[in-house]
Amino acid sequence: MKKTSTILSILLLASVNLYAEQTAESLTVEKCGACHLVGKITKKKLKNMSAPPYWALAKKIKIAFPKREDSMNFFVDFTLNPTAEKMLFPKETRDRYGVMPSQKGSVTQEELKIIYTYVFSEKEK
Repeated sequence: MKKTSTILSILLLASVNLYAEQTAESLTVEKCGACHLVGKITKKKLKNMSAPPYWALAKKIKIAFPKREDSMNFFVDFTLNPTAEKMLFPKETRDRYGVMPSQKGSVTQEELKIIYTYVFSEKEK
């Protein structure tokens, strides 16, 4: 009986983790995908790309803020309160895409933390 309980617990935990990952992915695609190339990349998305891709953002933020807490705080703050001075990309990128519009009212801090966890996970997407 104990072995069965252990197996069921492992399966339940795996299911919860899979659901959380799928939810994080769908939230990221929904909130960020249109501009930052999250999700399936199509010719149309590439043609209409209006911001640096999410993996480039993650790389820049990881370099500028190596500590997880600092990078998450920056990610949340910049998404809600973006300015040219806070941008981590060179002037050419800013000239090409402009400054991201604030996402206040479109995404919550809690959702941004879930998105952060998905975007900054170490495994390949």
